[in-house]
Amino acid sequence: MNRFLRALWTAVVVLGVGLVIGGMVAQLGGGTGVDHRPALVGMALVAVWIVVRVVARPARDVPEAGGPGRAGVVGYVLVLVLGVTVAVYPAREAIGDRVQAIGDNEPSFDMREPEALEAALAAFSERAGHRQVVEVTLNRSMVWARMPIEPGELLVRVWGYQDGDLTEAGRGNDAIHPTSADEQFSLDEVAWDQILPAWNRARAEFVAETGEEPTGAIEIYVRRTRGDEPRTGPVQVHFSFPGAARWRYSMNADGSGLTREQR
Repeated sequence: MNRFLRALWTAVVVLGVGLVIGGMVAQLGGGTGVDHRPALVGMALVAVWIVVRVVARPARDVPEAGGPGRAGVVGYVLVLVLGVTVAVYPAREAIGDRVQAIGDNEPSFDMREPEALEAALAAFSERAGHRQVVEVTLNRSMVWARMPIEPGELLVRVWGYQDGDLTEAGRGNDAIHPTSADEQFSLDEVAWDQILPAWNRARAEFVAETGEEPTGAIEIYVRRTRGDEPRTGPVQVHFSFPGAARWRYSMNADGSGLTREQR
């Protein structure tokens, strides 16, 4: 292999290493949902290099003496930086948001995001051994679920999920138990991925009419509405924004019918 081809081949491998490093940075800094394709391309390039150099190279192929020189080293560093940049660039906004959240002492990711919320619900289901709940409460940093110890029972446990950790928030307190087993519903009845988009639509309406951002720890409640007995009606999503007036929003479990009541 002549010097030019060797240099080109090395540059390709260095690019692959940069893509892998950049992919790791994007994953750590941007969280779930980042584009993994650049890192996968980098891994493929490195894998091809390993096959060519270790497996397919004849024993008589002895590397030529001499290094790439100062200019070559600088070139390879630039190629490495290019690979890292290509992998990190698509996740730049998510990385910026996480850095800002850390600086502001806020949660590093939004638990209302569909992937984060689904992870919390999956953790609840695995620990409880079923998917029946009485109520789910969530905000930007945490999710809580009141779940019966066994489906159909009145006794419940309260589970909390934050930063990937599942904790038992309470049990044995009569105040947290429902008055009827009919208050229970399945997690599968709710379109969880529609909650944050609905909240964002409500927030945009609030800002447009008040000229202010909603403030405070705004919690979203998913539970049955009141029926003939306490909370035995349809499952709905509820939240409200404090401000000059207190605005209350509700939405059907399937993500339809977002409505506002201004008080």
